[in-house]
Amino acid sequence: MTSPRIVVITGATGGLGRALTRLHLEKGDLVIATGRRPEALDALTQQFSSHERLHVHPLDVSSNDAVRHFAAWVQVRFGRCEVLYNNAGTAVFTPLTDMRLEELEETLHTNIAGVMYLTRAFLPMMLQTRSGHIVNVASLAGQVATAKAAVYAASKAAVIRFSEGLRHELADTGVHVTCAMPGPIDTPFLDRADHTGVYRSKISRYLLTPEQTAERILIAVDKRQPEVAMPLRLSLLSKLYALLPNWMKRIAAPLINRK
Repeated sequence: MTSPRIVVITGATGGLGRALTRLHLEKGDLVIATGRRPEALDALTQQFSSHERLHVHPLDVSSNDAVRHFAAWVQVRFGRCEVLYNNAGTAVFTPLTDMRLEELEETLHTNIAGVMYLTRAFLPMMLQTRSGHIVNVASLAGQVATAKAAVYAASKAAVIRFSEGLRHELADTGVHVTCAMPGPIDTPFLDRADHTGVYRSKISRYLLTPEQTAERILIAVDKRQPEVAMPLRLSLLSKLYALLPNWMKRIAAPLINRK
């Protein structure tokens, strides 16, 4: 009988995290779901109460000490980790000059430092078994930055480049790295990032559902794809934009600055 995979998902109480949790539980995996708010973790437990293989754990990914203690707990309790999802993230869509210092620091500490803390804490147990998969959830915003999202885009660009470098470092170790770059997802994350609702209304036709995003990411993990971007149209447009000369980017600016 094959042992269930041990899957760790940060930011599991959000839309995408919940969808990833559900899919892995349905596949028979043991899921360790983390989040910062105890009440949200309680709601997650209630939602998946029929699944005995769900374990929840409060975690602030921006705290290196908390991350180290969490990884140590996972190793003692479960002995290994096959799949690590660095999914926790935050955003505030506002010009840099209007962003509060605590908002700036939370974005950088959660979106960049948190990913590196978790990866650094869980890598030793993966390297020991010469197996494992790290999934870093970035964003198409990391490929094309727009007004009001300079900080968020920079944080996700860092995740993309971190994933690329990590992939080179882990070549021939048996540990795989996938960087997921979804476009905007129809979750409360958008409402927290932009309280005005303007951004949501302007990009409504491009919105992904958490379920379709999670399913596409799981396919990429199963196939050990280094990157996965979605939706296809926005992904192709972002690649095309990167190739444009600067004068054409200035012309296109009003079209992409929809926040």
